[in-house]
Amino acid sequence: MIPDPVSAPVAVPVSARVPLRAKLAWALGSLGDNYASQSLTQLKDPVYNIALGVPANLLGLAFSIPRIIDAFVDPTVGYLSDNTKSRWGRRRPFILAGAVPLAVLSAVLWLPGQHWSQNALLAYFAVSTALYFLAYSLFIVPYRALGFELTTDYHERTRVQGWGMILGLLGGLGIPWLYKLALVFGGADPHATSVPPHVMLDGVRWVGLIVGGIILVACSAPALLCREKNSEQAGEKISVKAAVVETLRNGPFFTMLFARSVVLIGTFAVAALFTPLGIYYLFGGNQAAFSTLAGVAGNCLFAGACIGIPFNTWMSGKIGKRHAFIVCLAIAALGVLSQFITLHPSHPYWLLASNFVLGFGLQGVWLMCQTMTADVCDEDDLRTGHRREGIYGATYALMEKIGIGIGFAAGGFLAGWCGYLAGVPGPETLARLRVALILTPALGMALGALLIWRYPLTHERMQQIRAELDARQRGRAC
Repeated sequence: MIPDPVSAPVAVPVSARVPLRAKLAWALGSLGDNYASQSLTQLKDPVYNIALGVPANLLGLAFSIPRIIDAFVDPTVGYLSDNTKSRWGRRRPFILAGAVPLAVLSAVLWLPGQHWSQNALLAYFAVSTALYFLAYSLFIVPYRALGFELTTDYHERTRVQGWGMILGLLGGLGIPWLYKLALVFGGADPHATSVPPHVMLDGVRWVGLIVGGIILVACSAPALLCREKNSEQAGEKISVKAAVVETLRNGPFFTMLFARSVVLIGTFAVAALFTPLGIYYLFGGNQAAFSTLAGVAGNCLFAGACIGIPFNTWMSGKIGKRHAFIVCLAIAALGVLSQFITLHPSHPYWLLASNFVLGFGLQGVWLMCQTMTADVCDEDDLRTGHRREGIYGATYALMEKIGIGIGFAAGGFLAGWCGYLAGVPGPETLARLRVALILTPALGMALGALLIWRYPLTHERMQQIRAELDARQRGRAC
């Protein structure tokens, strides 16, 4: 038997254990999810802002507008997934239906014309992004629900989600290098301080095809290789309106979700600042030098996250998920604030240490959020009598996309407030960008810690809920 390195500090009942093979089959989807969710954020600024000259504030707004569509799509997908009965299960048909167009659209995103007007570029980006996230909803909502359903044990849930994150992070080590690969495939001069738009477009189109292939294989894997343990528990149908209303009434869920959202907003608000700051502040305009640093720094972020997962899983079992959430936020905040020392042109690679600490902490936060959502589904089942992982997965995904969308929109306006829209920023603008890059996510992390303090589903409470659900199930069987 292959050992399971994501260990819990307490024994898990045999009936609630998920075989390692099943964990790995589900975890493959996280690899595809990483590429689907992060390749767009990695490449949109280098392509549309730096290469094509679209202002940062308008680009951030165009990225955030499709979240309005998600407000209707995600709950609908979750509801349909909860109430579907087929020979292939509730979740797997939707996962496959999202994986295929998602792979195609990951290449379509990078096909704008070099000489298009700004309005045409914005329209193309907004429409292709909206279609992209529609396909992403079809995949991610049932995929997350499938992960929530694999086990009923409080600690085993953390281990399942931990495996998904480990495989996703290991497979995603190439994500920080997508910018560099686009320059290489396009034939960019490594010593030039500017890259012609056609060079970036030629390179990013090849990158889009490669990413599409990875997404197709990895996102299809859970649909083709996993078995649905609880597909027979779809239960009596309720209307989508009633399902959404019940979800909105769940206090523990939204306590966690709002804490997560403010952290997301603070983290992604500075994504639009990092590219111009790195190119012009750290390397004096040399995109090739910055793209190398971005690749190595991203790998350090992933390395910190991977190394942190076993520790954060262990810590969660010792002190509970709420306290582990707060500790992980404190570690992430330390990584962010250390950039006052490490983010400097005299020693740009000191930034690697900050990224390692940031990754260690942030991945623990995301791990706690996902395993908390699985616990919330049990609390909801006890209160309402319905298993609704799909709706909760949909709301989780929706709030994630809204948080990221708000973050990017805020980041665009934050860049404008600092004095940067496009072109080469001056010294004062770069100084403001640097301070904003550091303080904005730190503020989001502090607010997240305050919000999560009220989260009520402790280990002891979850044991009570599980016992009541098991007793109810035994009563039905009799």
